[in-house]
Amino acid sequence: MIDYLGYILLRLLSFVFCLLPVRTGLFIGRQFGSFVFILNRKRAAIAYVNLKAAFCGEKGPQEIKRIARGVYQNLGQILVEVLRFPALNKEYINKYVSIEGAERVYEARARNKGAIMLTAHFGNWELLSHVGGNLGFPLSVLAREQKHTRLNELLNSYREISGSRVIKKGLATRELIKALRANEIIGILGDQDAGKLGAFVNFFGRPASTHNGAFVFAEKTGAPVLPAFIIRQNGPYHQLKVLEPVSSIQAFSNTLETYVRQFPAQWLWAHKRWKSTPARSIIILSDGKQGHLNQSVAVAEIIQKLRQDKGYSPENTSYKIIDVKYKNRVSRFLLNCCGSLSSSACQGCMRCVKFCLKEESYKALINAWGDIIISCGASLAPVNIFLARELKARNIVIMKPGLADLKRFNLAIVPRHDKPKARKNVLVTTGSPNRITGTLIQKKAARFSSFLNLKKENRLGLILGGDNPDYKMEPELIKKVISQIKFISGKLDLEILATTSRRTPQNVESLLKDELAGFAGCRLLVVANEKNIEGAIPAILGLCKVVIVSGESISMISEAASSGKEVLVFALKKRKSGKQTRHETLVAELNKSGNIKLTEAGNLSQEIVNSVNVKSAAKRLNDYDKIYNAVGGLL
Repeated sequence: MIDYLGYILLRLLSFVFCLLPVRTGLFIGRQFGSFVFILNRKRAAIAYVNLKAAFCGEKGPQEIKRIARGVYQNLGQILVEVLRFPALNKEYINKYVSIEGAERVYEARARNKGAIMLTAHFGNWELLSHVGGNLGFPLSVLAREQKHTRLNELLNSYREISGSRVIKKGLATRELIKALRANEIIGILGDQDAGKLGAFVNFFGRPASTHNGAFVFAEKTGAPVLPAFIIRQNGPYHQLKVLEPVSSIQAFSNTLETYVRQFPAQWLWAHKRWKSTPARSIIILSDGKQGHLNQSVAVAEIIQKLRQDKGYSPENTSYKIIDVKYKNRVSRFLLNCCGSLSSSACQGCMRCVKFCLKEESYKALINAWGDIIISCGASLAPVNIFLARELKARNIVIMKPGLADLKRFNLAIVPRHDKPKARKNVLVTTGSPNRITGTLIQKKAARFSSFLNLKKENRLGLILGGDNPDYKMEPELIKKVISQIKFISGKLDLEILATTSRRTPQNVESLLKDELAGFAGCRLLVVANEKNIEGAIPAILGLCKVVIVSGESISMISEAASSGKEVLVFALKKRKSGKQTRHETLVAELNKSGNIKLTEAGNLSQEIVNSVNVKSAAKRLNDYDKIYNAVGGLL
């Protein structure tokens, strides 16, 4: 019924548009295209995202949205021109279509091997067969079958009005080769996704799967492949350009990209051109907190590992870190409120983000492209939401996202101590995501061993954090820790490897340098605020039998507990007495499960002795597999 009613409607519209002046018809077509752009949000969003991927860094959201609307306006004009095909004649072609390079077709036919006109969904590609027919070289056109029979036959009859012939895809190979051997011209569209088995070419900086059939036919028959594009110049006026022969699908793709860059609204961006691309880009949002950034990078690296396990090469999964800075606290609160109200209509706007962020952060975001967005911490959650809307990307949030609803994320990775609500998109972990794996700590341990001149069989690691809103690191407490470490290292013949963090107070750093810099048993002392050596923490975890960690950092404790080493955690002084902090909740859980051992600073020496004498490996915290399986559902 739909097929029959559609057939009647198109015949009626065709009759009407053939009577109307051509410019009037095209005006109606443009308005219809604009209406469809608003109505068909799903396809319009695909067009916008494709344009964003191609022109990020070159064009802003408003310009990209304008081009996307222009794509639909061009499609509306194509529809009107197709409906006018019954009234098409040589006079119309001569008036409205100028031709450049027609001699290349005649030269090809003079060699008696036919020719392949390779074109794209560009301009009004449907006009190509009619131009050829009126020039005396009717085309045999390869066309995809439509699901509605009557509408399909009507469209094909319109395509054949000027003498060209439509070849249905089921008989394509035999018929096309036959046409070429008869010195005919065949027309093929060469810009659609060809699935995972297609030929991958570079198109706008990304691998794009492409049908390579035109060049297979050329190799079998000796026919040249002539790129041909019809460019809409002004209303009903077009220019057909027949270009020099090309010898590869990459060469054609390069030529197509050149024309699309010149006339972006004339290409069919609403098609999922990169559907089969092996490339995936990840954007990591950073709030300047190293612990948060490490967690986000850890998830990105898990995604990289998962894709490598699926057979993708490492270079096909890249990540980029963008620093996000708000103008002030009020703008941060405002964007949080806006994020809770965001919708698909926000795509192509980003004005809220521009208003609330510092200029350099906004520019970095608006010029970036990614398939997956990752952030950690409540302050970045609204930016994650808006950017995911803008890019139609999958988004991952780590920790509770503050005011933002968890349902606005494809995946939320939330530690149990944050007490997350149960949802299908929420993964509850014990600790925080981290980069510590057996492979990493072995690699870093081997690297550090090469220049540390280690002499002892056993080593003791010290990883110090610093102040945070809940805890204060006091020199007196750290002095007690260091004195016990120095004493026990001499007694048990242990070497010391130590590192601070960027949060470590300056007076504690000075204390460490006074106590350990000249101490013979200390083989490594990294003061992060002076010279932070990349890979120090995984190296220490790989080289040491026992590791001592200050208890205020969830990230550091999670890293240490994930190493499978004996981990001793001592508490810092709380700023406020009262209810249990989330740090205390995590430490208590890990202590109970045997991943770490909670101790007082004054008892460290005895606990170190006990840990050194333990023969079996410590119980390793393993959130890695959970996260690996969860992100696998997004890819």
